[in-house]
Amino acid sequence: MKESIYTIPLSEAYDTTDECPFCHLERQVEQRTIRYTIGPGASYMEPEVRAATDKEGFCGAHFKKMYDYGNSLGNALIMQTYFVALFEEMTREMDGFQMPGKRGLFSKKSDTEESSLVKWARQKQGSCYICNKIEYNMERYAETFFMLIRDKDFRAKVEGSKGLCMRHFLRLMEVAPNKVPNDQREWFYTTIFRLMRENMARVKGDLDWFVDKFDYRNASADWKNSRDAVSRTMQKLQGIYPADPPYKSEPR
Repeated sequence: MKESIYTIPLSEAYDTTDECPFCHLERQVEQRTIRYTIGPGASYMEPEVRAATDKEGFCGAHFKKMYDYGNSLGNALIMQTYFVALFEEMTREMDGFQMPGKRGLFSKKSDTEESSLVKWARQKQGSCYICNKIEYNMERYAETFFMLIRDKDFRAKVEGSKGLCMRHFLRLMEVAPNKVPNDQREWFYTTIFRLMRENMARVKGDLDWFVDKFDYRNASADWKNSRDAVSRTMQKLQGIYPADPPYKSEPR
């Protein structure tokens, strides 16, 4: 398999023992983006980056991860200009807001059209600079995956993997009809379905044994591969790493 700068990350992800190679990639992208946004490179001081963060904002989950990463001053500066932009937009929306009339006794909820202020507020709450960067990269990785499955060496890596989490299984299934090469359709669906069945059953077995270990009759029995079954099950179901410590800046 001839590798390039575009294919190496995906190939290396399939070299790991992760429950889902795409989770592995997503965690790398997220940490890299957090570091870029608030880290030692001070990208948040660049006008184009600040313009993007002012426009897109951050979701609650990534505000928390930025806080955990460190750099209180950097976080404060980012939020300072974001607040200015948000306040200006909010003021314009409120100035143009038309108070809805009183509802009649038999009025239906659907009779009231959603205001532009509500639409604006929902858009702001649903927008995140880091989420958008992650989504862009994960789309590229999915496209790379469907390109690489033409290669027999990469197909062998996929066949030897632990499958996918449910979230990334859904992502591949959504785009597969338009992305799987025609000569690899049978291989793709047969292989991915087999991997999902086998590895979901494996993780379920580990979780069952984890529970059974709390039965006094199994107190002296070996834990087998179940000590981290709870965190691995959560990853298989939602594509998260609950056992990860907060991602923090490196001490200088």
